[in-house]
Amino acid sequence: MNIPSSLKLAAGGAVLFALGAGLTMLVTGRNIPLPAISEKGRVEQIVHDYLLAHPEILADMSNRLEVQQQEAVSKAQDSALKSIGTAALLDPKVAYVAGPANAKVTVAEFFDYRCPHCKASLAAMQHLAAGKNIRIAFVERPILTPDSLVAAEAAVAARRQGDKYVPFHFALMATAGELPKDRILDIAKSVGLDTARLEKDMADPAVLDSIKASNGLADRLHFDGTPTFVVNDKIIVGELTDAQLQQLADAAAKS
Repeated sequence: MNIPSSLKLAAGGAVLFALGAGLTMLVTGRNIPLPAISEKGRVEQIVHDYLLAHPEILADMSNRLEVQQQEAVSKAQDSALKSIGTAALLDPKVAYVAGPANAKVTVAEFFDYRCPHCKASLAAMQHLAAGKNIRIAFVERPILTPDSLVAAEAAVAARRQGDKYVPFHFALMATAGELPKDRILDIAKSVGLDTARLEKDMADPAVLDSIKASNGLADRLHFDGTPTFVVNDKIIVGELTDAQLQQLADAAAKS
């Protein structure tokens, strides 16, 4: 049986009103006009019986609230990006940028090396990086585990060894499980990085300052999850397949 949405909301509203009024009276001691006792009892019984018969109402209310919250977050993100400007995503203090400076399409990714959704987007990013007409900004966003920060420090330090950053980034992203420092250094060695130099550079306070700057930018943009992509000025939160990311890049190129 399909229940009209207006009836669902009315029943849910009655529940919330009754609960809210009761709590307000308990906390403030104020008398808030309610239906007469007999009428109030009938309303409560009707609502009680209705919710028992149709518990999906609460799920509907919860889903609607979640949608509203997501819309509010998206609006805040779009507003912040417009205010800050996309050029901030290319600042060498916060990102490693690969690709032609005159590219019509720029894809920035905020990521964490322990993030499974970032790893699920690896193939899409590798395919994009193999092209010649797209600029990519790799932005560290280590927020999940202590390993995340160590891996980010190693990645930022690797920027000082020229073109080794991208293969190191992809190799770190391709790994499963924990990323202790020894394992990170082994991965660095496998892609041709000078690990002695890497360790020394990881200890440079400027490396941590760079990560603080990228995390600070993400905070100002309200980017709380990873991965978060920005394709030109379009924000996408969550993992992307190769086809999805390519479609977004193609659409940006035409706009």
